[in-house]
Amino acid sequence: MVMEVIRIDYLHVQENLPKSSCCIGFFDGLHTGHQALLKNCIAKAKELNIKSGLITFDPDPWRIFFPDRVCRHITTLEDRIYLASVMGIEVMYVITFSKNFAALDVDAFHMLLKKMNVAHITCGFDFKYASKNTGNVDTISSQNYFDVSVIASVNSKNEKISSSRIEPLIQSGKIDLANELLGYMYSIEGVIEHGFKRGSTLLKFPTANLGANPDYLVPSSGVYAGFVYVDDTFYGAMINVGNNPTFKNTKVSIEAHIFDFDQDIYERQVRFFFLKKTRNEIRFDGFEALKKQLQRDIVTCKKVILHEKQYVTKTASLWGAKVFEFK
Repeated sequence: MVMEVIRIDYLHVQENLPKSSCCIGFFDGLHTGHQALLKNCIAKAKELNIKSGLITFDPDPWRIFFPDRVCRHITTLEDRIYLASVMGIEVMYVITFSKNFAALDVDAFHMLLKKMNVAHITCGFDFKYASKNTGNVDTISSQNYFDVSVIASVNSKNEKISSSRIEPLIQSGKIDLANELLGYMYSIEGVIEHGFKRGSTLLKFPTANLGANPDYLVPSSGVYAGFVYVDDTFYGAMINVGNNPTFKNTKVSIEAHIFDFDQDIYERQVRFFFLKKTRNEIRFDGFEALKKQLQRDIVTCKKVILHEKQYVTKTASLWGAKVFEFK
């Protein structure tokens, strides 16, 4: 199924949009809480014989209201479009976000959804919308343009699953906990760049250096078991995030030693998947000590990957990838 992406200018909504059952939100990460909304949204669409839709916003609202603030997220818009598609959504509505749009009152927001031919809305129990978040589940349930389903809180360990809960887990290196809430492995996309080549020349551990999209959250410094996604294949990898203190670098880099891999992927668009942090970054007294630790790290990372095999398969399936079996 190919999902249709429709850009919406709230002042000039296209005519003849398909009747749809929708969810509304930024949906950063499309985590397991979001997935519960999508499941109900899709079920209602099938029940009513209409399209399942997801309504989101671009540009990022944070960048509109706080242009001087660095805003990083779990997923880019392109990621959200892809994930929504493979999760079964048929239409993605991307509303052009602006301060004027954010100032719409509750009634104007309802009218916009009516113009978009929305027949059903699925929202969370704490859903807020319209100017200064004056809209809530009571106001959206009381209008007469479309039906509404309200979904109870989706919790993990007695706490609501949310993007704001997942973000600090990623930033602090608790990737395995973040992945539990996401329902898949966290990833960062970028282009492979030329590095200092110390990995291949001095250490004999060649690495792929990721020029990461700056919109992504970067995990804390350390070594991670993970994967590099190239040509529809997941290759097991040892990923290092940090400034390589043994070499006294100042810039944070993200580089991966890919197991049993010898392809030239410079200037290629790839994606690094993070499975679990195995240790913090350490400064070593010399190259030999570092090399010995890297050898131990590879063994550890391979063990982690094999232990989490079922989880890895689930993520690879989501991305339509096969998993390369390393030695």
